[in-house]
Amino acid sequence: MNRKPINYPLMSVSCLYEKCNDDAVMIIDVSMDKVIGKEPIIYDELVTIPNSHFLDINVDLVDTDSAGVHSFPSQSQVNKVINKLGISEYSTLVLYDNQGIYSSPRAWWIFHTFGLSNVFILDGGLPEWIKQGYPTSSEYLTIDTKNVESLVNVGSDVISFMDSCFDARQLVSKQEVLINLTDKKFSVIDVRATARFNGLVDEPRQGVRSGHIPDSINLPFANVLNGNTYKRPTELRHLFSSILPEDSKRVVFSCGSGITACIGLVALISSGADTRLYDAALYDGSWSEWGSDASLPIAKSKI
Repeated sequence: MNRKPINYPLMSVSCLYEKCNDDAVMIIDVSMDKVIGKEPIIYDELVTIPNSHFLDINVDLVDTDSAGVHSFPSQSQVNKVINKLGISEYSTLVLYDNQGIYSSPRAWWIFHTFGLSNVFILDGGLPEWIKQGYPTSSEYLTIDTKNVESLVNVGSDVISFMDSCFDARQLVSKQEVLINLTDKKFSVIDVRATARFNGLVDEPRQGVRSGHIPDSINLPFANVLNGNTYKRPTELRHLFSSILPEDSKRVVFSCGSGITACIGLVALISSGADTRLYDAALYDGSWSEWGSDASLPIAKSKI
């Protein structure tokens, strides 16, 4: 199946500052309370980018009917978010989080998978916005339901548009990953820290084994970042070309529970024209699913 080209997913803080008063631009904070895999940035009080909405991706963009951790949302849940925020086919969404780059790539991949293409990640997020000296707020924007009714394509028209654009190939299942151990149809990149990947430390979630999916490649998500922002495309191209097999075309990203895997996924997409030829996907269950299933094989470091 031929896939539509993916737009460059990142927007700089300077670009957002120029656009922040544009009515078509919707700024959304998708920060998460719990941060795993990095030292969290702590705020003494609520700090936001002016005119931004808050979307709790732990609630609004998680499949509550699934037993998995942070499972990908259902179509109906995404439709509810679209209507709740008043998103139309013509909206430009800019997603950010208060850790720089952490949960915003996850929200971006969800929206992209369900057909919204005019969506961007604020490169560097709130920390970079503050670093550059742009104004901040201490509250979120509240949707006026009366105004929502007047927006173009809100409701069934938008839902119909989303239904027709869902791309199931952007997700892979546990069974597909298991079959791939034999078929070798895609490469798996695990973005967890090296000690976790090698099984040298206990997993943070109870009942989850230590180690990694056999034949997977370790690329800690911190390696695609330069502080709070993504590394430059040339650096990312070199990084991925140094770890991926020359004949690799499909690349599946994994992590602990499907959140930080999207950091690596977006890094591959934003690395430039050459690597956009890769067919990128997310193993949503990630290690929390694989490591919990005693019937599945695991690998550990021989150190």
